[in-house]
Amino acid sequence: MERLLPRPPTSLRHLAGWLIAGNVLVAGVLALVTWSTLSNSREGSEAIARQSTESLASSLSVEVASELKVIDNALSTMAVRYRSADAANVARATQEVLIEQRGLLHHVRAIRIADAQGHVSAGLAPGENAINVGDRPYFLQAMVTDAMVISEPLRSRVTNEWSLILARRLLDRNGQFNGVAYAVITADHFVNLFSKVAVGQSGAISLRKDDLRLVARFSAAEPNSTKGFGEVTISDTLRRELARNPVSSSYITATALDQVERVTAYRQVPGYPMTVFAGMATHEFLGHWRQHALEQSLLVAAVVLTIAGISGVVFSKHRKERLARLEASRLAREQSLMLENDLIGMVRLHNRVFTWENRALERIFGYDPGELQGKAIRELYLDDSSYTHIGRIGYAALAAGERFRTQLQMRRKDGEAIWIDLCGTAVSETESLWMLVDIDTLKRSEEHAYGLAFRDALTGLPNRRLFEEKLGDALAHAQRANHRLAVSYVDLDGFKPINDVHGHEAGDKVLREVGKRLLIALRGNDVVARLGGDEFALVLNGIGHTEDLRMVLQRCLSSIEEPILLDSGQVVRVSASLGAVMSKGGTLPAAELMRQADEAMYGAKRAGKGRVQLYTRVERPTLVPKSAA
Repeated sequence: MERLLPRPPTSLRHLAGWLIAGNVLVAGVLALVTWSTLSNSREGSEAIARQSTESLASSLSVEVASELKVIDNALSTMAVRYRSADAANVARATQEVLIEQRGLLHHVRAIRIADAQGHVSAGLAPGENAINVGDRPYFLQAMVTDAMVISEPLRSRVTNEWSLILARRLLDRNGQFNGVAYAVITADHFVNLFSKVAVGQSGAISLRKDDLRLVARFSAAEPNSTKGFGEVTISDTLRRELARNPVSSSYITATALDQVERVTAYRQVPGYPMTVFAGMATHEFLGHWRQHALEQSLLVAAVVLTIAGISGVVFSKHRKERLARLEASRLAREQSLMLENDLIGMVRLHNRVFTWENRALERIFGYDPGELQGKAIRELYLDDSSYTHIGRIGYAALAAGERFRTQLQMRRKDGEAIWIDLCGTAVSETESLWMLVDIDTLKRSEEHAYGLAFRDALTGLPNRRLFEEKLGDALAHAQRANHRLAVSYVDLDGFKPINDVHGHEAGDKVLREVGKRLLIALRGNDVVARLGGDEFALVLNGIGHTEDLRMVLQRCLSSIEEPILLDSGQVVRVSASLGAVMSKGGTLPAAELMRQADEAMYGAKRAGKGRVQLYTRVERPTLVPKSAA
């Protein structure tokens, strides 16, 4: 019987060297595989967070630009009306245009007019004290430019709120400076706008001027804080990133205001000297990854320590030849315990046929013990192409003495497809050993998070980013088929009073219901998206003529105006202003179509709301009033 035992090494030192080398090799392989898996997983989580924050910053910058554009248009209209008014009628004309524009700008605190000396002559509410703004920097800047001036963040002399002032100068018929018209938009307005965006319990969204003074900031952890308003408190990382790319980028660092580490993306507000910053806390979006990393690290440490312990036992027991057989048996049992783990599936193949598999592999794929013995590994592949592909590239790597590793979908016994991390190494020319790790939950979680970056969280409709992609696809198809398509912007009328009276939950109900109605009113190949706030956008494919477009949009308007039943049992109504533009054969770029649709929608607003307006190349777009239905 003694002759059946393996011959001992020539020296204990020789044995110790082999054991140490084996331990180092196993620990290195496990550490490398674990590090690679965790590194890829972390990079994926960070990439998803960057995409999410970049999408938020982009959407919010466009929304802020849209609001500033409305104010810019209103102030421009006031300046034009003022210059065209007779000297005798200038006071009456000023009051009329002030009332008219105030009715259109629901998101501003006040619209006022100051005379050439800075005395506010119109726009103060009853009970508000007269003030002089002649010493304000924005007043002095507006005196010498025709463009709209945006102030630094400042405290209002009327309400003491943190505010931005948007001003345009007023000239009389002779071109003489007679004062400024200005709008007051509070920091609280931007805070309320940012608070509707989900960035987690420690996320933050802020708005800064180009000189980096803080205009407004919302943090879920400090929802009512005004810390840092009007100041320049930023990290060195942000300074370097802005110097490298002042328009848009993303970075990871601790925020200077609260020392919370976040992945932050910023996007310059189109056309205006402001930048939107959106940040998500790393401890939130990496929480699942860190737990997974801890578990994997503990598992690897346990395996390495177990192997090291076994090696020590082998070395110690080898000194006593009379215990060699007992030690060999004990070592075999210990190795069996490692192979029969519950997490990592292992299989040994001979010419791609099962010769051994552990319990973890049978559990992962849903097979009974021993059921796979003698079967081809083809049983676990989804199709012939993936089986052939792995056979070609995987076994080529093994034949070259390399390890092969990949991630792919494989098939359980019940036919369900699951994601597997596959790693193999050659044992001989015809045999190989493979490790299979179930990563299906992680993969599906990553795919779900990726999808969230392209969908509006409230309505489930495409967001602005996905809408722009779908519009680009529709234009390419229209160009190939020489078909017409139309782009429409839809802005709800009467939505803010519902929010104010019934609450945000009622407002959310209205937005969801409007989204559903638009989907029902249109065809399956059309696109309905929510751009933000109460603004929606449509892409109508294959529109025949202008009359067809009118009928479709009027149908959408009628559907929107139907009563809406709230969860409280109350019934509310909203209307909408719809602006649309038609294009044949994809001749216009997407950005121009969106601009024209936006312009037509604001034309419908100015024309009285609750109507459809089609964009044309003439000065006066075609109106479709309610009565046209």
